[in-house]
Amino acid sequence: MSPASTYDALKLPAHVKTVLITGAGGFVGQKLAQLLLDLFPSIKVITTDIVQPPSLSDDPKRFKAVKADLGDSAQVEGLFHGEVIGGVFALHGIMSGGCEANFELGYKVNVDSHLVLLRATHAHSQKTDQRPVYVFVSSLAVYGGPKCTPTSYVVPKDTPVLAGSSYGVEKQIMELYVYDYGRKGYLDTRAVRLPTVAIRSGAPSTAASSFISGLIREPLQNQPSICPIASSLSDPILDEMPVYVSRTRTVVRNIAYAMCMPENQFKKGESRSINLPGIKVTPRQIIDALIEHGGKEKLDLVEFKKDPAVIAICQTWAGDYDSSDAQAMGFQVDDTTSGFSDAVKDFKDELAAAK
Repeated sequence: MSPASTYDALKLPAHVKTVLITGAGGFVGQKLAQLLLDLFPSIKVITTDIVQPPSLSDDPKRFKAVKADLGDSAQVEGLFHGEVIGGVFALHGIMSGGCEANFELGYKVNVDSHLVLLRATHAHSQKTDQRPVYVFVSSLAVYGGPKCTPTSYVVPKDTPVLAGSSYGVEKQIMELYVYDYGRKGYLDTRAVRLPTVAIRSGAPSTAASSFISGLIREPLQNQPSICPIASSLSDPILDEMPVYVSRTRTVVRNIAYAMCMPENQFKKGESRSINLPGIKVTPRQIIDALIEHGGKEKLDLVEFKKDPAVIAICQTWAGDYDSSDAQAMGFQVDDTTSGFSDAVKDFKDELAAAK
């Protein structure tokens, strides 16, 4: 699929002239903001996070970055002052490992602050007399239970949502809130559940899945990396615990498309939550991609050291999902054979450009 055809379906609703992105200090948020600026020269993008998001444009008519505590209702309301925001991407949050380590903080950020944002968006819509499109970025961590193990192939309609981690529960709670605001007609809502994003640049996160990018990111920069699910290169778990991933550019495109998708694609009484497409990759294939793109000597930088907490979370993830419904709606999927290698090449190109 050509780069042009990848983005030609990205057409924002006519009333969306200003877009707010929370969690925009993070990797995916920055990529999404840049994509919107590149594709839509007539819109304004407002980015916010607990840390000051990076400046992506010097034009105040096109871009504004705001440092804000999204748990503070006054600061969240301030994001809307003087603006007519037609679209919101809610990306901010504490990742899976962080939520397990700090139960209270996980709920404070992943539930409480999102409720503040949801309510503020609704209040803003009543003042501006338009219904913003609200995209909540969720996770496939909402799945768990006996039908969701590393060897499972999940068919969404046949698999109950039963999270196996606090992070997944928090995402599931917010999906219900987002659904109900859409059901009531308060906002035009939709939730997108992300696969693991590869390859994430920047520092390692508190996500249990961080090692998936880390096995590539650090060694390709001549830095040490830890594989927390295996004791050695010969450990059979490297072939037995597949993960469901998506190339960064594909994920970001699909998040943007979630705002472009017509609301009438959601049938009355059905969920507004969508599993974004991904591909199944084993840790062994990740290591093979490291060798392919960095050489066998890069393996010397990988330390195999099992972490029971990471393994426990990974065991609640399904290794593969049926994404045919999402693809029929216009969401894109990576090539099952070359997709992960393509993701690594994207990261190498990014490193080269930075130099």
